[in-house]
Amino acid sequence: MEDDPAAGDAPEEDHALVSDAEGLIPDKEVCKDKPSLESNSKITLEFNNAKKLVLGLIIVIVIASSWVGSTQTAKSSYTGSFQAPFFIVFFTTSWMILCYPILLPVYWLLECRRGKRCTSPQEVIVSMWRHSRLVFSPKGLTIRSFITSTVYFSIIYEATNYCYVRALIFISSTDVTAIFSTAPAFVYVFSFFILKEPLLVLRVISVAAAISGVVLFAWSDGFTDGNLQGILLVLGAALGAALYKVSLKRRVGDADIFQMALFLSFLALFNLLVFWLLVVILHFTGVESLSEVYIPWSFLCSNAALALVFDFAINFGIAFTFPIFISLGTILGIPLSALIDIVVRREAIAAWKFPSTVLIVGGFLMMLLPISDSKWVHKKVKQLCCIVWKRRARDDEPLKVDSKLDQTVQS
Repeated sequence: MEDDPAAGDAPEEDHALVSDAEGLIPDKEVCKDKPSLESNSKITLEFNNAKKLVLGLIIVIVIASSWVGSTQTAKSSYTGSFQAPFFIVFFTTSWMILCYPILLPVYWLLECRRGKRCTSPQEVIVSMWRHSRLVFSPKGLTIRSFITSTVYFSIIYEATNYCYVRALIFISSTDVTAIFSTAPAFVYVFSFFILKEPLLVLRVISVAAAISGVVLFAWSDGFTDGNLQGILLVLGAALGAALYKVSLKRRVGDADIFQMALFLSFLALFNLLVFWLLVVILHFTGVESLSEVYIPWSFLCSNAALALVFDFAINFGIAFTFPIFISLGTILGIPLSALIDIVVRREAIAAWKFPSTVLIVGGFLMMLLPISDSKWVHKKVKQLCCIVWKRRARDDEPLKVDSKLDQTVQS
């Protein structure tokens, strides 16, 4: 985020002229400095890219480990007497209220680096609030923007996470992380209908590969009630995550890390103010009874802390590194989760799950290709189809002529 050191010298370079007997000519010393300024800017650019690369690799490790860790701790929280997925989601989401306050020191440091003076904590808080509240609307936080953003996204967020956590009751953590990786394919489907994304061959193939991988997952363990229910729940979570991402893109656009932190904190605030009532209802109806059971607070707190780290890593990675590292961290989570299931939980992985995982990850990777590359492939496939169609039409013409000759001879 640093300014280019050569940027301040550019105006002087453009106007550095000295008088001469025959008129105004450029200063020779300034002209000699041009290559050095260009080389300095190039070195600065390479340094910034290298810094982004190092940060990106760290983000990949943090995203993968925090995602797998939160999934594994949620799985471990289930015991014979405690199976309360909605309470887990409610407790974990409540921790996200810390997203915005934790970033206050970061905002203060960035303001100091930009040369702005924020001497008092009150000035830092006010400045950060004025900047971050624009995530809701150009006018800031209003009743209408609160309802159309926080309420809507809170419902999708809670439902998505509930499906994800509840699926851990029926299937392994590896299956959940692998099937949930189909979310980018569903993002494209929703983007096609909501954001009017173009229909491209390569992305249609990725969607088909992801769906085929899920079908193979279900087939490898058999279409039993528990297995099928778990797979359907994870698919519901992937669909919810895709709808959340597409709707968020349409609603807030390219929000920065501070704006997203405020947005997540308001989601957590709405969760605390509203969804506690549903926790009480589920308790007294006996669906998720909490009073007479042992509540594994160590696993729940670990799950909430790791989920908070995961959210921070996602938003930090988007703001300060290359977006592809976010996706690589998600892909790395699949083998890492499988390793924990095999070594720690002593679970066997069916052979057919490997090709199904390859299909899902392959579809995921095809979604990572830039839109320009996808359009190029689409164009080439379209040209190939046109060539094949023309050849078929050309081959059919002699047959038509021969059939007409036979008709004339018979007549």
